[in-house]
Amino acid sequence: MAPSNALKSLSIRISTDGLSFCVYTPTAARPYHYETYDVKPVISMAANLKEALQNVDLLKEPYQRVNVLVSTPMFTTVPTVAFDREHIEDTFNFTFYGTTSPSPSLGNAHTEQQHISYNVLRRSGIAIIFGLDRNVYQLLHDDFPRARFYAAASTLTEQFSERSMIGTGRKMFAYIHDQANLNNSLTGSGMMTLYCFEQGRLLYVNTYTVRGLNDCQFFLLQVWKNLGFDQLDDSLVIVEDENPIATSDDVAQQLCNKLGYFIKQTSVIEAGEPQFRGIPYDLQTLLVCGF
Repeated sequence: MAPSNALKSLSIRISTDGLSFCVYTPTAARPYHYETYDVKPVISMAANLKEALQNVDLLKEPYQRVNVLVSTPMFTTVPTVAFDREHIEDTFNFTFYGTTSPSPSLGNAHTEQQHISYNVLRRSGIAIIFGLDRNVYQLLHDDFPRARFYAAASTLTEQFSERSMIGTGRKMFAYIHDQANLNNSLTGSGMMTLYCFEQGRLLYVNTYTVRGLNDCQFFLLQVWKNLGFDQLDDSLVIVEDENPIATSDDVAQQLCNKLGYFIKQTSVIEAGEPQFRGIPYDLQTLLVCGF
């Protein structure tokens, strides 16, 4: 029988201003161990990651598999029939030319400061090209040379694509993530990524920086209108990462209640099983559904 360490996997999640880790041990009574790392905002994400690699004990253990999940708005999609891995840097640089990254963790948008990766989503028929700060990538590659890199948008596109084939009509999925006190329109901030499908076929995906419920509602309804979604026949599904500092009802339910006046079929994806408490939804998807 293989030792338990040989079966363990590590998933590292890097977001716009956060760093977290999840260890999966299938033989344990509680197979998922998740913890966040206190990022110092005065230093770069590469410097934070270097400190974590030196000081966090679970990052020093052997693993059968290591995943790196990158939650970033800096990604673009290409149909698989037109995808050419030799030109991913050209595609990324064309898409984000002159763009300022929303966070030091993502690095500058120009490809000379980014490591450009891609995921091919065969079920959805697209490839997602995304960037990660080159120094962050190099640190991870040095410590985990066999690590596999995924965009959060890749895992969720595949999962939402499958969900969109249930029932009839087109579906929009609104994922609220990396938020801090989003209930407060003055001090709150976060990200909202919209995924739109027609029976499994991706119609639209984009990430927005939002401050409060009004921003969420504005962007969501604007995309709904531009895509010609129907208020009666099409559906809206909202999912939100658990917010440890929230002081009132969760944003997803509030947003669902407000948008119910405009969109008949609205619902919220409830939090996962207790073993996933506190784990971001995109990471849950990677852990459960794989890639």
